[in-house]
Amino acid sequence: MYVFFDGKIINDEKINISSMSESILYGYGLFETIKVCRGKMYFFDEHINRMKAGCKLIDLDFMLNIKNIKMSCEEIIKANELKFGAIRISYLKNNVKNNESYCTLITVRNNIYTENIYDKGFKLCFSNIKRNPYSPIVKVKSNNYIENILARKKAHDRGYNEALFLNVYDKICEGTVSNIFFIKDREIYTPSLKCGILEGIVRNKVIEIVQNLNIKINFGEYEKDMLYEADEIFLTNSLMDIMPVSEIEGRKINLKNNKITRLLMKELQNLYR
Repeated sequence: MYVFFDGKIINDEKINISSMSESILYGYGLFETIKVCRGKMYFFDEHINRMKAGCKLIDLDFMLNIKNIKMSCEEIIKANELKFGAIRISYLKNNVKNNESYCTLITVRNNIYTENIYDKGFKLCFSNIKRNPYSPIVKVKSNNYIENILARKKAHDRGYNEALFLNVYDKICEGTVSNIFFIKDREIYTPSLKCGILEGIVRNKVIEIVQNLNIKINFGEYEKDMLYEADEIFLTNSLMDIMPVSEIEGRKINLKNNKITRLLMKELQNLYR
């Protein structure tokens, strides 16, 4: 596999990073995962702008040349003949001979979300790990991702596809790799940013679509019981787009009744044409 590292496109086996890098020692860095569809990246500017804002929040100097990074991403897509998948841009804090520096790693992978998965929908459970809404980590795509990994692994071990975090006040937050929306009586609800969530790129796209369709959407702090009473639930992220939820902690949801979810899925796909 070909990757971009520190200014060059190389074989991934030739990556060399300092053993004293703060990205290695402490997970100090950010990443963005960008969807590739028919060989083209989508929402590149939105992802880069979020990374730039994240750098400011966790005291990283944003040193990327955006034009060059975009060109490198396009070259990596061609080198790996990637048609449907993802580009991941990792921006890492590095120490070289006691001098602070930064390095950039761009990698690719295939998209794991198939049509069959959407037909079945995701099974969702709650994690016992609580989000701290005051932590800067919850607001950025940090390389310090161990909570998400542990919560998702435990969910998979229990037979679920995704785990949902509550915050320390027991309000609904987000999934380990997703934002959450739910529908009751034709109104859409999603946790507000102050609950301690990442402002997802596709989350924002869905909000725009909902508002353009004149469907009422509510942003707030919600108890998990509201999910048990919801008519429809769906998750979003940059690769899965909109994923219907077919079960939450054993409560089944009939996907045949997901009229609003299916409408939003169709509208979102129009953005990829």
